[in-house]
Amino acid sequence: MNPYCSDTETTVRHHLEAFLEQQGLDAIVNDYADDACFLSEGRAYCGKPAIREFFEAFIASLPPQAIAEFTLRSLRVHSDVAYITWSAGPELPLGTDTFVVRKGRIVAQTFAMVRAPAN
Repeated sequence: MNPYCSDTETTVRHHLEAFLEQQGLDAIVNDYADDACFLSEGRAYCGKPAIREFFEAFIASLPPQAIAEFTLRSLRVHSDVAYITWSAGPELPLGTDTFVVRKGRIVAQTFAMVRAPAN
């Protein structure tokens, strides 16, 4: 087994746990390398302060039950790359993230999410 595979999966699962258990922004951002880059459709967030800014806005924008309704649909890991798909209730039917992990820290991440149309 590739030693990075388990390290990558452990880091991603820890990151998800920090988010889902609402351990706070410090716990979420702690999984990132200091110079990590988080890429979304809207912009690139590079460095921990910018990534923290993303998560502040993201958490504030979530529907009230989204965290309770979060479902990890898939987790695939190859070497230092992990890919997840997820949903968070009917308002957020699909999200996807790709992580690059080195030495137990997320060094790069991509993020995309689909919101259901408002009725």
